[in-house]
Amino acid sequence: MLPIYVDLDDVLSDTTQSFIKILRREFGKNVDFEDIFSFDLKVSFNLSDSEYEHFFYRAHQPEVIMEFSPIEGAIGVLGEWTKLGYHVSIVTGRLTSAYEASLDWLAKHKVPYHAFTMVDKYSRKNIDSNIAISMEQFSKMKFCLAMEDSTMMAQHLSQKMAIPVALIDRPWNRNANLNHNITRYTSWYDILNDFPTP
Repeated sequence: MLPIYVDLDDVLSDTTQSFIKILRREFGKNVDFEDIFSFDLKVSFNLSDSEYEHFFYRAHQPEVIMEFSPIEGAIGVLGEWTKLGYHVSIVTGRLTSAYEASLDWLAKHKVPYHAFTMVDKYSRKNIDSNIAISMEQFSKMKFCLAMEDSTMMAQHLSQKMAIPVALIDRPWNRNANLNHNITRYTSWYDILNDFPTP
């Protein structure tokens, strides 16, 4: 049985809600969640290069990551899948500096999973290639289902890797052109109801 791919930020972890608080605290800017129109937060938050670098650094600090809340229903659904015999692979494009904090967050919330993989999804700076695998390496992996919020990754998974994708509805992916292999969902419970048992 192939594993289930689960993205971390804004799929399992309610990350961007915390980012909005960082933006307000660090720069005095107020942006509503529903107004985040681009996956590129530098664009959505209207930050300069230096502001974005500072923001991204703050957003990946362990104490910030540990305050993220889980998305409603996520942990329960993953528990149901593991009871059915599925393996859960958590795959993230976070900075590799957040590796330990990410594992600590998963432990704190008792998230059921079998593998944790960092992937250089977005060609970001300061990625440790001893921790994160490349997109080329990642593309050789197999999954029975992928859960994503990034349009770019959803398209890569569905087209290049031929994996059905559950696209978690977010403001930044609502204008995406979805292909037949991508289905939009507003909750984890709906995915559980749709996903076939082994």
